[in-house]
Amino acid sequence: DIPEFQGTGGKTTYGSFIACNIIPEMLTADIEQVISKVVESCKVAEKLGLGIVALGGFTSIAGERGGEEFLKRIHVPVTTGNTLTAALAVEGVLKAARLRELDLSKAKVVVIGGAGDIGSGCARVLAEKVGEIIITSRSVANLELMEKMLRGCHAKFKGVQDNNEAVKDADIVVAAASAAHSIVDIANFKAGAIICDIGYPKNIAYTDTDRRDILIFAGGICSLPQEFKAGFDIGLPSSKVLYGCFSEAIVLALEERYENFSWGKGNITGAKMAEILGMARKHGFELAPFFWGHRLVTDEEVKAIKVG
Repeated sequence: DIPEFQGTGGKTTYGSFIACNIIPEMLTADIEQVISKVVESCKVAEKLGLGIVALGGFTSIAGERGGEEFLKRIHVPVTTGNTLTAALAVEGVLKAARLRELDLSKAKVVVIGGAGDIGSGCARVLAEKVGEIIITSRSVANLELMEKMLRGCHAKFKGVQDNNEAVKDADIVVAAASAAHSIVDIANFKAGAIICDIGYPKNIAYTDTDRRDILIFAGGICSLPQEFKAGFDIGLPSSKVLYGCFSEAIVLALEERYENFSWGKGNITGAKMAEILGMARKHGFELAPFFWGHRLVTDEEVKAIKVG
């Protein structure tokens, strides 16, 4: 239980951290069983009288695969939290680019898993700011959809299926694929690259490497106005930072916006990202400091990254 959570504006809310134990392989082995398990977890929230549920990690994938039928099985608003997660990831990329004095208008950006919900949201915003955007996906059909979505944007578009080949010349990489195993070899990043690992689990940000000529940071992480104590290790370096998906539910509760704010693929727009960021900042939620694994990376360290 989280008995009281207070934002900087003085408003308070409360909630519970409900564990729904699944592993990625279950999504392909028996998706219906996983969806039922997520429904059962949401019903726990109903019994506790909570106003909104955030689906974190792989539970959001299961919930959205269930679609409207999933929503009919429960009686509490649900959000994936993907809008705030995507907004924080983009904020982190823009901050890193400023610190590195990178000219975004000429930058080459790769979004791994760019046809997914979070990846496509990031791509939408970044495509208006950068020189070239490369989307990776295993599905040719999804790449074609992304090409249509980004048509008319500032950036030149390219769709590819090979992650390792795509990142070789990239100035910025946003890794947004939720995969249980490594999706790219760190050796393939060019010197000076900015890599935002937004997927779950964070395969890149927690990989050991001796490379110090690149910046890798965990993306989609929020700095909180007070400590969040879940009672167990949720894989973050401090109790003052939290995943964007969970943060979104807290922000919506503080705003008394009990609604399916982030739901349905392709609905993360720049306007919605700006809206949830504005609400978050109102209550003292900000972009978290950069961290690589469990090590904080200061702004001075980012500026001092040597290229060549």
